[in-house]
Formats: sequence, C-alpha cells, structure tokens
Amino acid sequence: MRTAIVVLLLILTSTSAWAEKRVALVIGADRYEKMRPLRNAVNAARAMETTLTELGFDVFIESNRNLRRMRRALEDFEEDAAGADVALVFFAGHGVEIEGINRLLPTDADSTSLDTLKDTSLPLEDVRRIVARIAPTALIVVDACRNAPFGSSLEGGRGALLPEDSQVRISLGFGRMGSAENTLYAISAAPGETASDGDGENSPFAMALPRYLGKQGIGDARAGRADRG
Repeated sequence: MRTAIVVLLLILTSTSAWAEKRVALVIGADRYEKMRPLRNAVNAARAMETTLTELGFDVFIESNRNLRRMRRALEDFEEDAAGADVALVFFAGHGVEIEGINRLLPTDADSTSLDTLKDTSLPLEDVRRIVARIAPTALIVVDACRNAPFGSSLEGGRGALLPEDSQVRISLGFGRMGSAENTLYAISAAPGETASDGDGENSPFAMALPRYLGKQGIGDARAGRADRG
C-alpha cells in the first residue's frame, strides 16, 4: 500500500510543472445489493475528493452506482474533461480478477454464476481506455480488492457465495497490471492480495492518501521527501 501511495506522489509531482488542467472522476461503492456491503468505500471516495481538490483537480464524484450508471459516469467524464492535461479515476469498492481480467464491481454486481458476474462487472481495461483518451497523462487509483466480497455479509446486509464452478477462476485480488502507454496505476493491494475496508471511518489506503499527498501538496512535494515518507 505504501509503495502505491509513494508512486502516486511521484507521478503527481512530476506532472505539476506543466499541467494546466487536472480532472478526476471519483467513485465509491459500498451499498452492494447481492454481496457483502462495505462500511467505508464512499468515505474513501469523499476523502479522495477533498485531497484531489486541494491538489488543483476538478473533481466529479459518484456514489453507489450500478453498472449502467458507472458506465454513464465514465462517458460523461470523457466528454466533460476533454482537453485536460492530467486525468485521474479513483474507485473504492469491491474488485476481483476473473480469468485474468481485473474488474471493478458496481453495486448491482451479481455472482449467481460466473457469466453473470462478468456481465455485471466493469473491466478495468475499459476504464483505462477512456482515461487514456482524455489526457496525455492518465492515472488510475483503485482502493478495492476488499477481503471476502462473497463471504458472510455485514450486520443487516446480504452475502453472496461464489458459484461452485468458479472457485479456481476468480481471484479476490487483482492480477498484475500490464504496461500501458501514458497510464499509471496505484492499487491498494499487491497482485493477488486483498485490502482491508478498515474498522474506523475509512480504509487504511484512504487514510494514508491525505497524509502523503494532501498535506505536502503538489507544489511542495519532492522525490526525496517521498522516499522518506
């Protein structure tokens, strides 16, 4: 987690000298309908909105969107953010790897079957393609891969189980990100690992971001400082 934050800090610092327009789409999902709900994903999105605003980003925020509305938010973001120098998408919620493809889970994600889960999730590659079209520097920050999305639900929520034939084909952690020109990733969990939702009001990843980014600020940050953080 710390490595991802330091990388993000270095990316933002390196672009600050020339970036004229910075835009961000921030999405948080915790009110899952058919799997384990989360406490802190929307809180993480709000914390990221505050941090990015302090760093000079124009921020568009979405909370608890189903797949259709997540795709619509990305389409609107592409239209509204045209001509930006730096474009960033942040997602907090559930995420999984299905047969080698990393996917974000909207609130209506359905694990009734493997095919249904594919049809109701958003490939991270779709997000990358859209962000890359917006700006020459594209950043994707993901606070996902929460543990046990298909396990027992939180109090008052619902749980969902993996289909029996999908146990080997779904990983609760993301796979390694392939290289993509002009696109950089910061992920809250290492490949194949999961991230905590947190016991307080926010996830550990979202709590760390303002400490590394917001308090130092883009203009004052230095690579040496990030190395010691």
